[in-house]
Amino acid sequence: MNYTEYIKYLREFKALLEKEGLKCINLDSAISTIHNYKDLKYEIKPPIRIKLNGKFPKRLSHTNTGILELEFDLKLHGSFQNLVDGKDPFESYGLNITIFGLSESSGNILVNAIHLDRHDGTQSNTVHPYYHFQFGGNKLKEHVKEYGQVLILDSPRIMYHPMEFILTVDFIVSNFLPETWEKLKKENVYITILREMQKLFIEPYFRSITNFFHHTPSQWKYDELYPQLV
Repeated sequence: MNYTEYIKYLREFKALLEKEGLKCINLDSAISTIHNYKDLKYEIKPPIRIKLNGKFPKRLSHTNTGILELEFDLKLHGSFQNLVDGKDPFESYGLNITIFGLSESSGNILVNAIHLDRHDGTQSNTVHPYYHFQFGGNKLKEHVKEYGQVLILDSPRIMYHPMEFILTVDFIVSNFLPETWEKLKKENVYITILREMQKLFIEPYFRSITNFFHHTPSQWKYDELYPQLV
């Protein structure tokens, strides 16, 4: 995989998304950045917004929620060479997913937020997988002033594999737009692209963890990915 091949995948993927009404205008800027750096470095900003009305999972804490929108931004800095070598592809990484709703009874804005980070290596008192999902965080603080009965904690940080743009969108669509996801999976191009990204970004992650049980050396340090392994 090199930057020209990756750009080709991104453009094909964008065309498939737009066919399903998912606009990814900000991706053009990211593609330009990849072309300029000739490496795995780009940013999706301002966030891409996706309307979820009528397609969102049914179990909501606020049953009288009206408008629902999801937005995400992504910033990553990595190396295609590390990717090819089966190593950790990123030096820095951050994905934010924020969901906005509107209470039909009170008119209040409702917010949910999760983010996927790469640990910066600083000392931590609690378990800190290098790649982890965390609920709440800065995006929630930006929009929520009154927490009511909700208690937000730093822990747990839930281990998860890293995701570039294509894997990120598949994660979002599969979790929040299941009907769209089923349509996309019927496209051979979508499956081909997704398999390639899974092979490059996900397979080395899980191989490093399973190698621990077989006492086999790994490119990634298993205890950075899964600190509880002993």
